[in-house]
Amino acid sequence: MATRAICAGLLFFAGTSVAVAHDALLDQALARTALPVTDTQGMVRTTTTVTGGDEPEVETKTFDPRKEPKKAFASYAELKNVIGPDAHVVSQSTGKTTYAFTTRHVPRGFSEAGNITVSSDGKDDDTLFDGKAEVTTDGSGRPYVSHVDLHMHETAGNIVAKVKRIDISYAFGPAADKDAIAATAMTVDVEVRALFFVHRRARAESTLVASVGSTAP
Repeated sequence: MATRAICAGLLFFAGTSVAVAHDALLDQALARTALPVTDTQGMVRTTTTVTGGDEPEVETKTFDPRKEPKKAFASYAELKNVIGPDAHVVSQSTGKTTYAFTTRHVPRGFSEAGNITVSSDGKDDDTLFDGKAEVTTDGSGRPYVSHVDLHMHETAGNIVAKVKRIDISYAFGPAADKDAIAATAMTVDVEVRALFFVHRRARAESTLVASVGSTAP
C-alpha cells in the first residue's frame, strides 16, 4: 500500500482485481444492476469525528453526489472485484447469508476527517483486507449484497507515519422505483500514528438522506 504523511494528513491508495465467486447465491447477488450516480435521489450527509487531540473535533457536511460524483459512494458494480474468489459461507440464517473473503481491492471512494484523508482509486495494491459480505433478499425474493465490511489485515506505513487500522463498511439497498442496487451508507474508521507521539483516530459516517420532494433508496 502506498502510504505517506503530508503535514498531519494521510493519503491512502487502493485498487482493482478481477474476482470470480464460486457460490451460486453470491453470483446472483453480484450480478444485480448498479444504480448510476446520476440517478441518485438524495444527499450524502457525512459526520466526522477526530480524537487524539486536546478535544474531539466533530464536523457535519452535506453534498449532492450528482454534482460532486468524485465524492459519491462506491458503485455496487465494484463489488464484483472486491469480493474475491476465496469467498466462503461463514453463517446462514433466515434471509441472510454471510461470506468471509480476503481482498486487495477497496472500492473507489473518498472520505475526509480533519487532517486525515482516505481515498481509493480502484486499482490493485499490495495491502490485504479481511472482508465480510452479507447477502439478503429484496421484496421480490432476489438476493443482493446488503453490507460489506473491510478490515486492513496488518499495519502499514513507515517510521514517520504508520496506519494502525483501517475499517471500512458499506451498506447497499434496492433503489426506489428502479431495478437497481444503490449504496446507502459508508463508514470509515482510521487510526494513524505519526512521529511517534502523534496519535489520531478519525471516523467518518456517511448516509444517503432524502432530498426535499424525493425518496432516497
